[in-house]
Amino acid sequence: MTRLVALLVVASIPSVLAGCGGANSAIRDEGVAAAGDQAVVSPATATDATTTPAQPVAPAPGVAFVYLLRYNQPEPTRRSVPGDMSVSESSVRELLSGPTLAEATLHYSSAIPKGARLLAYSVADRVAIIDISALPKVQGDNDSEALLALYQIVYTVTASGGIDAVQVRLNGRPYGLNSVTGGSSALEPPLTRADLSFIVAAETLPGSTGCAVAKKGAPPYRESAVVTLLRPQSGESVGATLQIRGTLQSNGGPIVIRLLQDELEVANRIIDEKCRGSFSATIPLPRTLVGSVDVVVIAPGTNGDPAASAHQQVTVTG
Repeated sequence: MTRLVALLVVASIPSVLAGCGGANSAIRDEGVAAAGDQAVVSPATATDATTTPAQPVAPAPGVAFVYLLRYNQPEPTRRSVPGDMSVSESSVRELLSGPTLAEATLHYSSAIPKGARLLAYSVADRVAIIDISALPKVQGDNDSEALLALYQIVYTVTASGGIDAVQVRLNGRPYGLNSVTGGSSALEPPLTRADLSFIVAAETLPGSTGCAVAKKGAPPYRESAVVTLLRPQSGESVGATLQIRGTLQSNGGPIVIRLLQDELEVANRIIDEKCRGSFSATIPLPRTLVGSVDVVVIAPGTNGDPAASAHQQVTVTG
């Protein structure tokens, strides 16, 4: 357990970095909305265990999430976009325009070269095909700039909720993980968020996670923390997306979700809030993932309290 907690601390570093600075900036998406006297992290999840399972929540019309870099860590910013085209296309155009002056003041940057233009954009079967005029040159195996650029593009385009995967092209030629990591670029399959999750150890996806936060002035919880996993059920079969719902009884703290196959982590999420009550997450699964997967939900101990966890095993059908 000591080793696990240590790993969780390391995994949470990018999430902590992502929360730095600019709390009052209008361009930041802080992810918190008021609901009476109770704050919730978007999307709001009901406390009734019988409610409909959480679904990916798209930004409101005219709003897009654009993934930039801050201290070399991907972080979403919120942009207003015109209503005469899809949010996903508008968001990639905003991404290629680079950080605004206000964002640059807050140390936002981009791995995508300045002046890059969108040459073509199309969608087929929830897969976006994007052709861009300039992207980082591949200098060697696991080139960090190229990987970060792919991360920014895929996460920005899929944040709208209507796109599941992105096929990236550079002046008409395939551009993806194979070419970036030293393989053949002849076949570059569309990329999902899960395919690129290894670039950042753990982060919170806009619209994909949520939790209720303790009401102001709520009495302290004096028992040991308890995590209850309501969904998925043990032995449940899942396809391309895993939906998770549960409750946390504690004094409030973050929630870590880990997906393991043969004791190796294939995906993770962190709800980095003072969660107390219901929580939910929708996690896209790698297309190559098939078979038994362990879903582990952990509430790391705070203020000397022991960690709490819940576990279920599901079958991914692909």
